[in-house]
Amino acid sequence: MAWSDAGPPRLSRWQEAAAVLAVVVTVVLAARQWRPLIEAGSFAARPGEWPLVAPHAWPRAAGWTVICVAVLLRRRTVALLGAWTAVLLEIVVVTVGAGDNSGAPLDLIAWPLLLALTATLLVSVSGDAAHPWVLPGRHAYGTLAAAAAVTALTALAIPLLGDHYGPPADPADVGRHVAFDVPSNLARLVAGATFVSVLVLAVASVSGVRRDVAARLYPLVAAGLAGFVVAQLGLPRPFNVWDGPVLSPSAQAVTLVIALSLIAAAGFLWVRSMDRSAHRSTHPAVS
Repeated sequence: MAWSDAGPPRLSRWQEAAAVLAVVVTVVLAARQWRPLIEAGSFAARPGEWPLVAPHAWPRAAGWTVICVAVLLRRRTVALLGAWTAVLLEIVVVTVGAGDNSGAPLDLIAWPLLLALTATLLVSVSGDAAHPWVLPGRHAYGTLAAAAAVTALTALAIPLLGDHYGPPADPADVGRHVAFDVPSNLARLVAGATFVSVLVLAVASVSGVRRDVAARLYPLVAAGLAGFVVAQLGLPRPFNVWDGPVLSPSAQAVTLVIALSLIAAAGFLWVRSMDRSAHRSTHPAVS
């Protein structure tokens, strides 16, 4: 479908909000997939040995990079096929991980599936292929690029700031051999700073959207953020800051329901207020 001089076909404002959010989420998620590879490469550069990397790390990174590029270039069909393929890959990873004897918690194994499914649903509901998936202004792309860079490159921090040790003086004393050590406070600081920085940059990248779209975009962001935080608080190391789950599964469910209900109510009131304001500005009362 060709665009007319008046611009691309108009989508609903909820679709426009989802389209903007799809750009942000896929870019940040693609950057996130490179973290284990960047971290492994950084470890390898110091002791000279390439650490073990999960076999699905490479297809994850390659696949989401392709999806990200397709979204930015407005190739919606490619983005959709790639995103749903990525979801299928995560289902396979969860199925295999749940069936082996590694002892990894199911929440931790299923976390990448939840992220992939969220991004895929955003891409799926973002409208037809003629919609220009663009952010508001050129500065937004620079801000989003900064968010992606922080997401990926902070994986270098721990390998570079930690202490690497060589083989023990007595080869027989293997029990006291320590290959790598990093202060727990430093690891927590890096994890917390990364999360806050990426969140601020991501929100800043969409700060210039139209008011009617923003009224729908920010409740979606708030709902996604609430789900992200609540899910993290149930993981074995929430945000890589705490040393154990903060919420039990039942507390997670209750917290999520309450948070989403409050966000939905606030979002509904905000959207209604914005729509009334827009209606009054375009249809002033006649005295």
